Amino acid sequence: MPRQILAMTCGSRLPLCVLAVFLGSVSRGSAQPLQTADSRKALTLEAAVSYALANNPQLATIRQRRGIAAAELVIARTYPHNPVAQSTVRSAFGTPGAVTNSVPNSHTLTLEIEVRGQRQYRQQAAFAAVGRTEWEVAAQEVAFAIQTVRAFDTLLYRQAKLDLNEEFLKLNQKAADQVKQQVDRGTLRSADLILARAEALDVRSQLGQNRSALLAAKRDFYRALGTTDGAAEQQGTMDRPAPTVEVDTLIEAARNHRPDLFAHQAAVAEAEARLRLQVADRFGNPNVGPTYEYNETRTNFVGVQVGFPIPALNRKKGEIIQRRAEVQQAAFQVREIEVSIRQDVAAAAARVIEARNWVQDYQTKVLPELQKGLEDMERLLVQGQPGVDVLRVLDLRRKVLRARDGYLDALLTYTQALADLAQAVGDPALAMGLYERHEAGLRR
Repeated sequence: MPRQILAMTCGSRLPLCVLAVFLGSVSRGSAQPLQTADSRKALTLEAAVSYALANNPQLATIRQRRGIAAAELVIARTYPHNPVAQSTVRSAFGTPGAVTNSVPNSHTLTLEIEVRGQRQYRQQAAFAAVGRTEWEVAAQEVAFAIQTVRAFDTLLYRQAKLDLNEEFLKLNQKAADQVKQQVDRGTLRSADLILARAEALDVRSQLGQNRSALLAAKRDFYRALGTTDGAAEQQGTMDRPAPTVEVDTLIEAARNHRPDLFAHQAAVAEAEARLRLQVADRFGNPNVGPTYEYNETRTNFVGVQVGFPIPALNRKKGEIIQRRAEVQQAAFQVREIEVSIRQDVAAAAARVIEARNWVQDYQTKVLPELQKGLEDMERLLVQGQPGVDVLRVLDLRRKVLRARDGYLDALLTYTQALADLAQAVGDPALAMGLYERHEAGLRR
């Protein structure tokens, strides 16, 4: 039933429908555990996202809304009123000869009849509710996919930061040993040794912070996956190509991909159907049915009983005003989403461009020039260039490591900007670097 409703609701929004059906098929698949320790393999970004969509228990709980919405559709298709049977049995006594039946009785069977199309409006509201629920579930699936990407990238970042910190510590310890040798030979002062050892201790003090941050990143990653099994190791890079499409194209894609927008549009249709139902119900419904009576003189009466409410004191005016306000509220929410799409996509695209320029600056200028400077300085040290000592070389090495640390910060900022853009457009492929899939969806 949910897949049929999804197909009915999608209409021309084919790209997101394909995504939603794919995510639905993942959710209905059997949960597969992560790799065991005996056959441990690298967990790629795509594999992590697929695992999270299939196994996250919070997402599984959200998907149960489909069953609730489908049940509401069954309720709407079922006639809401049951027939009412009423029987009256009395004891008759009086003038002898006048009463020939001492137990007169009467029976009626009535049914409330909907005469203003209420059932049609009720079914329209239920169908819209099913469509809204499907889009809401799809929105949560997109959010969980992007959340997994963020957690994956943060874990890569924290691991790389810890590795760099350990490398930095080894370099400083080596530097302290080399400075001690120079002090023993009398070429450097004791103050230089104190400074070198203090810097090594400063780097060592950061190890605990980085290890604690790595453990927190692992916790968030496995929480996104919906598992406590940490057997699999992550494989991937944070350096992903930036999308090449223009901002206007991304905004148009967001209008065709954002499931929360479609959910609010379905909510408008649902609110309008509920308004029509309330208007149709403002006068109530008649009760119609056959009646039979057998009186004390053994006379039979057969007829029809009709009853209907008199809308003199209450015509449901307040309820109708309330439903109209709900329609207006739902329409304004759609407008709010449409405005936020333009704002979010434009801001996220600008952040992606700025972060990508930052990354490329490290890749093309900062890191290569620092590395070349280090190689030149080491060559001059070997050649015995005056004024070039081991402290200058070590200081330049530290600058290279600090630049690599800044490069990691730039990469994380860039991937988080991609995730923001994917959230704004409603397509996890943007956060994962799968632009071919995204652009194929746009061509459709």
